[in-house]
Amino acid sequence: MAQGTNVLELSRTSGVMLVSQSGNSKGSGALIGDQYVLTCFHVVAVLSVQGSTINWSLHPDLQVVFPSGETISGTVVSVPTQADASPLSQDFALVKLKSKPKKSFSMVHLASDKEALMVGDDVVFSGYPLATPGMVTHRGMVSGFDSSSSLIFVQASINKGNSGGALLNNQGHVVGIVSMREGGISQGLNELQVYIDKTSSQGSVQIMGVDPLRATRAIIQTLDKYISTGIGYARSIKFAREYLGKNPELLK
Repeated sequence: MAQGTNVLELSRTSGVMLVSQSGNSKGSGALIGDQYVLTCFHVVAVLSVQGSTINWSLHPDLQVVFPSGETISGTVVSVPTQADASPLSQDFALVKLKSKPKKSFSMVHLASDKEALMVGDDVVFSGYPLATPGMVTHRGMVSGFDSSSSLIFVQASINKGNSGGALLNNQGHVVGIVSMREGGISQGLNELQVYIDKTSSQGSVQIMGVDPLRATRAIIQTLDKYISTGIGYARSIKFAREYLGKNPELLK
């Protein structure tokens, strides 16, 4: 049973970074087996929406980077199908490493369905947000759930790059997968971006050699990338747990 600082250490020693150069993608993940990593589907694939259809393609050059610096190629083995699209719809992915890491690392275990998560519970997660050169670990608190309990609302600083990190309870078990930050501020910035784009189409004005609309657009893009409202979301682990329960051969 992990407690306190032990959970923090477990979060750090089981955490990895996933990178795709072709997809210009970087996210986080956690070891759940000596050759398996759990992460978000949107970390390992390119997604596009056309009407009511979601198209996706897996990154062909997925790399898993360990805190030691060791890098191992990985392959997604939880591929969505018409029969079971839950990896896509619930945003989780299982990645199999091409080889075992040279150095021994910790592994985390999925929480059982008997480990109820409550509002006010402490949680811990680690990841590589905002292109940080090293792993960053956070303590947070469960602040709520959506109506279906598929989303966990987490009071903590969650940013781009945290996606895929394991959300651990005070037993050190995975209760969720960090998925996204709260987007309220982004909505306001997007509205301003739309206004600027419309205004820019009518021509530009420079003041002392500076285009104020272009400068404001750059500021918006920076704010949207770096500002966190302190609330983020994690996908409940129950979907990944059920999927692996139906497909136990994936972990062999």
